[in-house]
Amino acid sequence: MIKKTIFWIRDDLRLSDNGALDYACKNNHELLFLYIFDESSSIGAASKWFLHKALDSFRKDIKQRYNADLLIKSGKPKKILIEAVKKYDINSIVWNRVYEPEAIKRDIKIKEYFKQNNLEIKTFNSSLLFEPSKIQNLSKSYFKVFTPFWKKCLTQISQIQTPRKITESLHLVQINSRDGLDLKDLNLLPKNPDWSNNWDALYKVSEEEAHNLAEEFMNNRMLNYVGGRDFPATNNTSFLSPYLHFGLISAKQIYFKSMMFVGNAGLSHFLSEIGWREFSYHLLYHFKDLPTKNFKPKFDNFVWNSNQEDLEKWQKGMTGFPLIDAGMRQLWQTGWMHNRVRMVVASFLTKNLLIDWRIGQKWFWDCLVDADLAANSASWQWVAGSGADAAPYFRIFNPITQSQKFDPKGEYIRKWVPEIAHLSNKEIHLPVNRGEYPEAIIDLKFSRNRALAVYKNIS
Repeated sequence: MIKKTIFWIRDDLRLSDNGALDYACKNNHELLFLYIFDESSSIGAASKWFLHKALDSFRKDIKQRYNADLLIKSGKPKKILIEAVKKYDINSIVWNRVYEPEAIKRDIKIKEYFKQNNLEIKTFNSSLLFEPSKIQNLSKSYFKVFTPFWKKCLTQISQIQTPRKITESLHLVQINSRDGLDLKDLNLLPKNPDWSNNWDALYKVSEEEAHNLAEEFMNNRMLNYVGGRDFPATNNTSFLSPYLHFGLISAKQIYFKSMMFVGNAGLSHFLSEIGWREFSYHLLYHFKDLPTKNFKPKFDNFVWNSNQEDLEKWQKGMTGFPLIDAGMRQLWQTGWMHNRVRMVVASFLTKNLLIDWRIGQKWFWDCLVDADLAANSASWQWVAGSGADAAPYFRIFNPITQSQKFDPKGEYIRKWVPEIAHLSNKEIHLPVNRGEYPEAIIDLKFSRNRALAVYKNIS
C-alpha cells in the first residue's frame, strides 16, 4: 500500500540532502508538500524577506522537477496538520527537525498526538552535522567551551553520511490549489516603506545559488580566508549564512564540498565557523534560556544603562565612530554585516554604552537576513562576556584601533559613511574635521574604565 504522506517543510527549503523528502521518495510515498507559517513565530523583518524569496524559489523547483504544488498555510501547525490529515486521508507525516526550544516543545506535542492517533511520524536531522544532544564531554554532560566541543565533533565527523541527491520519481497527493494561500498572503515582504528595494540585486535566493556561492568561495577565496576574513572591505567571506539558516544548503553539503580542498590553508578556519554554528545549537539545546538569560549567572548583577538616545544613534549609525556607523548602516541597507564588524558594534553597545546585550540582539534579529536564534544569542552573549566560551578577561574592542587594523585605507568606512569619504586614510578613523558627520557620543577611555568598574563589581 502506498502511504499518503505530508512532508512538513520548515527550514529545509531544498530538494537535495533532505532527510524527510529522501525517506518519502525511497519508500514510494504519495506526497503532499506543506509549508506552515507558524503565526506564533517571531521571525525578524529582514529574515521574512529572505524567507519569501526562498519559498518562492522552492515552489518553482518542485513545480519544475515534480510538477507539484506547494500547499501554503498560516496558523497553528497542529491545527493545520490535523485538518490536512483528515482532508487528504493522510497516513504519515515526515519532517526535518529544528532545534529552537519552543519549536522542540511544539513538535513533541504534535508527534505524540498523531502517534496516539495511529499515524506514522518520521523525523530527521537535516540541518546540523550532529544532533545537539549527542556530543558529550567526559562527564557525559554538554560542552561549555568551543574548542574541546569542536575537537570532539571532529573525532566523529567521519561517521557523517555522504549527502544524497534524490533521484526517485515522486507520487503526489492531489490537492486543490485553492485550499492554500498565495505566497504574498503571508505578508513577508516589507511595505511602507520598502527598505529592501535593492536586495534582489544583492541576493539571488535559490538552492542552486547556495551551491554556486559555496563552490565559488572554496575555489577562489577560501585560500585567503585566514588572513582576509577580518577585513570588511574585502570579499573574503562565504555569505552562506542565510542560505544555511533556511536550508537552501545543508551543513553536511558544505562539509563534503570542502573536503575537496584538503590542504587549503583556509579550510580548518572556515570549518570552525560551521563548528561555531553547531556549538551555538549545542548550547541552546542544553541551555534553553540562552536568548533571554545570562549564561553566566554573575552577569545578572551587571548594571545596564537605559540611554534611549544612545541606542537610537547606534541603531542609525550615527555614533561618531566611523567603523561602528559603517557597520550599522551596512546592516540597515543590506540586511547583513561583516562578522568582524558585528563583534565591534556589539562590544561598543554592551561595553562602551553599557546597553543590555538583549536589546542589541533584538535589533540584529529584526535586521539580519541570516538571523539565527542559536548563533545570534550565543554570539551576543560571547561579546557581552556573559556567555559560554567568553574570555577570562573582560574583552572590550576599541572601534578606532579595530578600524585602523582591519580597514587601514578606510575603504569600508568610505563606502558606508560617505560624508567623511574625503578624509585621509589616517584621519578617517577618528575625524577631526567632521563637517556633517556627528561628534562621538561618548569618550572611549571614560567608557572603557566605567565598563571595567562595573565588571569588577560583579566578579
